[in-house]
Amino acid sequence: MSIQEIIAPLGHTIIALSEPPTNGSDSQAWSTYLNNVSSALEQRGAILIAPFSNVDDAQEFAAQASIDTNYRIVAACYHGADDQLSEIAASVAAAFADSNDPAVPFNNYNLPGLNPVEPQYDLLNERIEAALSAGVCMLRTGPDGVPEIIRAICTYQNNAETGEPDGLLPDINGALILDYVRKVVRAAVRANGRRKNTARERKNLRSLILVELLKLEEAEILQNVRERANELVVAEDTTDRSRVNVKIPADWVRGMHVIAAQLDVY
Repeated sequence: MSIQEIIAPLGHTIIALSEPPTNGSDSQAWSTYLNNVSSALEQRGAILIAPFSNVDDAQEFAAQASIDTNYRIVAACYHGADDQLSEIAASVAAAFADSNDPAVPFNNYNLPGLNPVEPQYDLLNERIEAALSAGVCMLRTGPDGVPEIIRAICTYQNNAETGEPDGLLPDINGALILDYVRKVVRAAVRANGRRKNTARERKNLRSLILVELLKLEEAEILQNVRERANELVVAEDTTDRSRVNVKIPADWVRGMHVIAAQLDVY
């Protein structure tokens, strides 16, 4: 029995590995598993944290075809922390679990569970930016001497259907927000699940969902909800008369990752 078969019925939201999956079939198995448990049928959104202590290894892992199309995988790398793989995964998992707002980014989040690496393992900003752009969640020793997350990037780089580069979901906050929105909407619908499939009831269902989306906009988890309200569609299925299909616009709030300042000298 595989590890995925063992943990599937137990319930989970964050999976922290003690070492990274091997490239190839092992990585593919985890990616497939995350897609399955997070699917519309299962609706048990999960995130996988794979720890690395070498930036080249992390980048090679993130570049795999089965990984660079998955926005639920975090390749967390603290370059030079060779004996702290388990601690890397556990510390990042704790950071994610500690957040009560899925839209707040993890930039400069302190990881006191890690020991700082020796200065010779510090990377130049150019190398760090290259790794981030390649889908690696980079850690570093902060100015206070405590290891920290630079930016919680997921491995998603390419659209799974087209194979084309896609910058829609670079941060793990994307997965966190989508799971949160699904949970909120599902709870509201299930609170009054006995409905006739009529035009009036579909209209009422749409109004109910819109109210929840507006609450999420007020909480700064979603944005442009009013502007995109016409994209919220509740329609009877064309083949199954007992089914209703709902399309929900989820324009999620991004983190403020770049602050570009200009000094005007007079």
